[in-house]
Amino acid sequence: MKERFNRRICVAPMMGYTTPYARKLYRILSKETFLFTEMIASKSLINSKNKDLIIENDNHNPVALQVGGSDLYDLKQCSKIAYSYNYNEINLNVGCPSKAVQKGTFGACLMKDKVLVRECVESMQSDKIVTSIKCRIGLGKELNYDFFEEFIDEVLKSGIKIIYVHARNAILNGISPSQNRSVPPLDYNFVKKIKLKYPDVLFILNGGIDSLDKAKNLLNDYEGVMLGRLIQNNPFILKKIDNIFYNSTNTIKVNEELIFNYFNYIKPKIEKDSIFRLLSPLLQIFFGIPNSKLFKSKIHQFMKNRELKLIEDLLLKFIRENSLQLN
Repeated sequence: MKERFNRRICVAPMMGYTTPYARKLYRILSKETFLFTEMIASKSLINSKNKDLIIENDNHNPVALQVGGSDLYDLKQCSKIAYSYNYNEINLNVGCPSKAVQKGTFGACLMKDKVLVRECVESMQSDKIVTSIKCRIGLGKELNYDFFEEFIDEVLKSGIKIIYVHARNAILNGISPSQNRSVPPLDYNFVKKIKLKYPDVLFILNGGIDSLDKAKNLLNDYEGVMLGRLIQNNPFILKKIDNIFYNSTNTIKVNEELIFNYFNYIKPKIEKDSIFRLLSPLLQIFFGIPNSKLFKSKIHQFMKNRELKLIEDLLLKFIRENSLQLN
């Protein structure tokens, strides 16, 4: 049974960042934000013996599993896997510009073949899980609204009702994936215009939203926004989301209980995954806090020796000494 969730605020899928451990932290900080996994190649999702470490979903809902691929049979299997892991949505990546992704014939290069994208989405659909895509507004250096509209026209023939749009072109040659997040100019008007044509489709705006104030202002014109690097740099900003955007009266505190909850989640996994992957989301707790260099230095030393208990104790000490600044 498909469920309806509020996608007013979404956290973007980010390679190397939106891991199961990050999503655990995000969910502690915000009960309402709609979360995403990293993009996972369809072949990896189907064949990896370690996929539990990649797509574990420990009550992170509402959450979407993002996949990259263009083989219709594989994508159909991915949709079944997403449902079996209790994901609320499966999302097809049609926006990543990296060379590795292009070599696998998925990501942004799929925008060259709108019929194939529509067929991919159709293969993923079922009555058990919501299907969506995340795309760019075009390809190359020149903006072309007609190209974008024709792409959306074709994809919507599949019947999908949710499209996340990074409001920049993807440049497939000559610049890096990180530059693709800033060099191509933003044009939110593409999304505003396509919304008018398809008022029954939910278009979520992504790209260049670098503050909660900007997100709030954009929500006057859009039903939802997707935050990426803002959350990567400082995930603890999520503790403000439920109050500001969902009218929640609950106050989320960065306190000892948060540390205990997080460490209880990662402790059983210390022998299964790298300590850096386990801890990297939590280490952003130092973001913007003066005189935290000594704490960070000690934690990195403890990480080399996999001394999880010492790291936990040091983080608890840091919180006790900086609770006013953290909250």
